[in-house]
Amino acid sequence: MQQYFGQILIFIVTLIGASGWFLSKNTIAEMPSVGFMGLRFLLAAFIFLPFAYRSLYRLTKTQILNASAVGITLALNLFLWVQGITYSDDLGEGAFLVSLSMLIAPLISWLIFKHRPLPVFWLSMPIALVGLYLLAIGRYGELRFSSGSILFLLSSLSAALYFVLNHQYAKNIPSVALIVIQFSMVGILCGGYSLTFEVWQTNISSQTWLWFVASVLIASNLRYFVQTLGQKHCNITTAAIIMVLEPVWTLILSVWIMNEPMTILKLLGCLLILCALLSYRLNIVRK
Repeated sequence: MQQYFGQILIFIVTLIGASGWFLSKNTIAEMPSVGFMGLRFLLAAFIFLPFAYRSLYRLTKTQILNASAVGITLALNLFLWVQGITYSDDLGEGAFLVSLSMLIAPLISWLIFKHRPLPVFWLSMPIALVGLYLLAIGRYGELRFSSGSILFLLSSLSAALYFVLNHQYAKNIPSVALIVIQFSMVGILCGGYSLTFEVWQTNISSQTWLWFVASVLIASNLRYFVQTLGQKHCNITTAAIIMVLEPVWTLILSVWIMNEPMTILKLLGCLLILCALLSYRLNIVRK
C-alpha cells in the first residue's frame, strides 16, 4: 500500500472536491451565498496563518502585491462559482462546465503572455466544444443555457484567468503564504460585497452552521493539505489523470443525491469533455 499512498491521497482529494459542491449548496440554503464564501475563506486563511507567519514576514512588497492581485481574480472566480450553485441544481453538469477552465487557460495565456498552446490543444478543444454543445441541447432539444450554466461558464473563464496569472506572478511565493494571502482577499472582497448588498437571516440553524464548518475544514483546509501531501508522493502524470475524476464524482453524487436529470445527449457531452481533458492533460504532463 505504501507505493500507492500518493495515488490514494489524490483520489481522496477528488472526492473531497466533489463533496465541496454539496456542502456549499446546503450551506447557502440559509446563508447568503457570497457572504458564505467570504466567511469560509477568511476562516480558512486564519487556520493556515500560524503555519505561514514566517513566510509572510519574509515576502517583499512586490510578492505581496502579486499574490493579492491574483487573489482578486480568485475572488471573482469563487463569486461566479457560488452564484452558479445558487441558481442551478445541476451540479454535475456545472462541474464539467467549470472543468473547461483547463482548456481555456492556454488561450488566455496566449492572448496575454504570447505563450502558444501545445499542438494537442487544437485537438482537445474541438472535442470539448462538441461536448459543450451536447450539454446545451441535452435538456431542451435546442441550443440553450440556463442562468446557472452561464454562471458556471463564466466561472470557468475566470478560473482559467486565475490559473494563468497565478502561474505567471505567484510561482516564486511560498505556497502556504500564497494561499493565506489569496484566501484573505477572497474573504475581504466577498465579505465586503455581502455586507453591502446581501441580507443575512437573524436565525441561522445549527445544521447550516455545521454545513459551513464542514465546508471550511473539509472542502478548504483538508483538501489543500491532502492535495499537497499527495502530490509529494505521487507521479505528476498519475496525479493529473486522477484529478480529472472530480467532475465525474460530482455528476454521480448530483444524480444520486439531487436527482439531477441525465439524458443521453447530456451524458455524451460530459464524456466528450472528459476525453478532451484527459487527452490534453496527459500530453501536457509528458512535456
